Amino acid sequence: MGAAGLTLDTFLGLVGGDFVDVLHSPAGLDLPVVAVLIHDTSTAVQINPGDLVLGIGLRAADPDTERLVAEVGPETVLAFKIHGDAERARLRALGEAYGATVLAISPEMSWDQLHSLARTSIASAAATVPDERGVPFGDLFALANSAAAMLEGPVIIDDERMEVIAFSSLGDPIDEIREHSILHRRPPREFMDWCESTGILPRVRQSLTPVRVVPPDGATRLVTAIRGGSDILGYLWVAEAKHKLDQHSADLLAETARVAALQLLRSRISEDLDRRLRSDLLRNALAGRANAATVQSHLGLDGVCFRLVAFVPDRPGPAPATPELRPLEDLVALRVEASRRRGAVTSCDGRIYATFPVADRTPDEPARLAREITGQADRQLHLSLRAAISGEIASAAQLAEARRAADRLLDLPLLDESRRVLAFDDSVADAILSEITEILRERPRLLQGGVAGMVVSDRDCGTEHLASLRAFFDAGGDLTAAGRAVYVHRNTLKYRLTRIRDIFGIDVEDPAQRLVAQLQVAAFTAYPELLAELPAAPPRTQ
Repeated sequence: MGAAGLTLDTFLGLVGGDFVDVLHSPAGLDLPVVAVLIHDTSTAVQINPGDLVLGIGLRAADPDTERLVAEVGPETVLAFKIHGDAERARLRALGEAYGATVLAISPEMSWDQLHSLARTSIASAAATVPDERGVPFGDLFALANSAAAMLEGPVIIDDERMEVIAFSSLGDPIDEIREHSILHRRPPREFMDWCESTGILPRVRQSLTPVRVVPPDGATRLVTAIRGGSDILGYLWVAEAKHKLDQHSADLLAETARVAALQLLRSRISEDLDRRLRSDLLRNALAGRANAATVQSHLGLDGVCFRLVAFVPDRPGPAPATPELRPLEDLVALRVEASRRRGAVTSCDGRIYATFPVADRTPDEPARLAREITGQADRQLHLSLRAAISGEIASAAQLAEARRAADRLLDLPLLDESRRVLAFDDSVADAILSEITEILRERPRLLQGGVAGMVVSDRDCGTEHLASLRAFFDAGGDLTAAGRAVYVHRNTLKYRLTRIRDIFGIDVEDPAQRLVAQLQVAAFTAYPELLAELPAAPPRTQ
């Protein structure tokens, strides 16, 4: 929100992605929302661009719904409650057919709640105006220029980490400290060390009034902390140029710091809303519910390749609840943002997911980032993590499948500590085996056959057929190596394979039988719980 008023993307952030989903938005998410209307089929109501129209009582299949969608333009936002995927698909198709902006509202949110939130948001946005100097809220560069004109000296605004976020550009004299600060986004290390050693910075943090700074190699300065309550949001600096900085200058700097505090707080709120919206969009895309074009545009994924990185706490028991994951989600979000890439982070079903655009020159960057996050979570949150990285994704429409691929990797048994971070590109065989196992669970008849009978025999009679056959496959058919793995002579193992062929019909010399048997053996070895799904069947006999 700002001088331009409420936009659709800000409103979506306020409502939350658990309750609203963008089905189609041909004009993007920067649409202004200036009024909220309740659609009444019995009364003719003038609908204008910028209106948020609540289709109370309308179902997707109603003729009035299609008439309403057809008569408005893309700058009008239509909201309908949906009850199931069929209605969602119908409304999306109507929006695409008529070029309308359509929202799906969850049945859990009441129309009264949505109407009240919309009216309050619109009224709050309309009340936002520039300050008394005409400086728009949020434009820190304009504020820096305004302050420099009043103080007649160059101004720099730092954030709480002493990184430069804005500076004046009125052509004032520039010394080495200012030049380095602007070019490198931080003051020179020597200057910062001098400020710390002389106690100036601690005094600035404690003082409620500007502090004079006279560096050995630079212009005299005034600096004051920008405060939001008891928190320090940043620092405001002005260097002496045309006139000496006096008490009047200090008063003006303190006043400017109060304005800067409002702008930084407003900026933080805006960033939080944007992060929340992006998180909600990603969550819906991972569930296959979001409009791919909208997700791709708003998450900055247009024209780039990206990967999905998933994290899960490595501990037994049920999946952690969302509040338990909040510190981990914040950690992942901060690391993704610190990487200077525009990604999105969300949590669902006890796991954290992040999109991460990649460049041709840094294909291994997602894996490096995942390893750093798992290490940081262990050190700071005392939380052991596993991570999985999908293959390259070219469209947001592929996010749901990418999530399934990453989840399969996370569900693999942890056999080696070095495999806490698994990339699809390096674990194709594991990923394929995991997917085949999903198919086996969905179609238990594919588990039937000689291998199933052999496993049942091992379970009920104490035989070791599975271990022998697995050793043979793992050794690539080398009887000597396979016998050594199970501590028997090669002739003993050869006899066992003959017995397996005669009793269970598994002929390892037949390529087709060997392939099927090897897949089933691998599935039973990796997922022993499949044994419980086997139907009781007697072994075959000659």
